[in-house]
Amino acid sequence: MDLTWRSLEDSDAPAWVRLMAEVEAVDRIDEHNGPEDFAKLIGETIPEDTVAVLDGDTLVAYGLAFGRPGAVEVNQIRLIADVAPSHRRHGVGTELVRRLHQCAKARHARQFPDLRLEAIVPVHERNAGLAAVVSAAGYTPSRWFFDMRAKLTADLPRVPVPDGFTLERYRPEFSEPLRLLRNDTFAEHWGSTDVDVPFWEAHFVKTPPLEPTLSAHLRDNATGELAAFVLTQQFAADTAARGFKELWITDVGTRTAWRGRGLASALLSTLLNDAREAGFASSGLSVDADNQTGALGVYERAGYAVSSKWTQYTLPLG
Repeated sequence: MDLTWRSLEDSDAPAWVRLMAEVEAVDRIDEHNGPEDFAKLIGETIPEDTVAVLDGDTLVAYGLAFGRPGAVEVNQIRLIADVAPSHRRHGVGTELVRRLHQCAKARHARQFPDLRLEAIVPVHERNAGLAAVVSAAGYTPSRWFFDMRAKLTADLPRVPVPDGFTLERYRPEFSEPLRLLRNDTFAEHWGSTDVDVPFWEAHFVKTPPLEPTLSAHLRDNATGELAAFVLTQQFAADTAARGFKELWITDVGTRTAWRGRGLASALLSTLLNDAREAGFASSGLSVDADNQTGALGVYERAGYAVSSKWTQYTLPLG
């Protein structure tokens, strides 16, 4: 097979969207992508972090090495890749992973050369082919995650805001306090790192745009501190493909001192009922299966149920 291997380019956006539609048609993991998703991916990398595979003029596979800020002790580089169904089982995935390891090492050398390096690959339960490729490359399962979904019906649970707290919807002036609150509440979560301002703006606020009226926090009236928060987004490509709106729960957090008082449940209840009235048909989120804060139970009581599972595969690279 005579293929061309190069870096991704801005002009690859239409070809990438077509490739991802071909992948979704076969893998059916219910994820849809548009030009804005490609712009976000490529905007957070440099060409040396990416791989494009072309058969003639057709993009048939891609990959990139993506890192987060704030790594401590171990720098986990996430490898994201897909191969067109027509080009699977021809060694393309194996070579793609090998090249992405080089991308990961180069990115690591730029960012955190004094830390240990691990490559991680998230694999959906329906993607047995990718699981086989990364297993053959030496990866082992290290963590499991659930996608959960709730239908936004009239019988959603209604949990009042506890006395002593005020619910405030998102406004731009809350952005920085919310970033700090997010870092604080996720400090003990496995694999979580502090996010800096550029990462916060890119992932939590701008792309896709945060849903301001359906994102909120609770302020403790006695201290004036932000005690808990829920941030939400809507993915345009998913809405267009499915024909209905889904509210994605980006993050949920409660400061340690206020846990066990139903703050997250009250926020989710309020926002999900508001979302239903705003025309959203469902809500989705992702959660660590081994989350130690009781998040899984909070989500189940709010009406969510597990819809699919992901396995994180890990390989030490240095």
